[in-house]
Amino acid sequence: MMDNQKLTLDVKDLMNRLGIGRETAYALMRSTAFPSMRIGGRYLVSVEALHRWLQQNEGKEFVL
Repeated sequence: MMDNQKLTLDVKDLMNRLGIGRETAYALMRSTAFPSMRIGGRYLVSVEALHRWLQQNEGKEFVL
């Protein structure tokens, strides 16, 4: 991994990666079914955990 690549994504990054709105991104980050963490007041998800979660949940429907 190159030094300029982020290991984690915040809500804004998640919005851009998944093409979702702010409220949906926050709801997803708060969901116990999503591999996020809270550090201070920020929600973060590791890039690797996001990729695994997407692969494991492909084809499923989530209501947030």
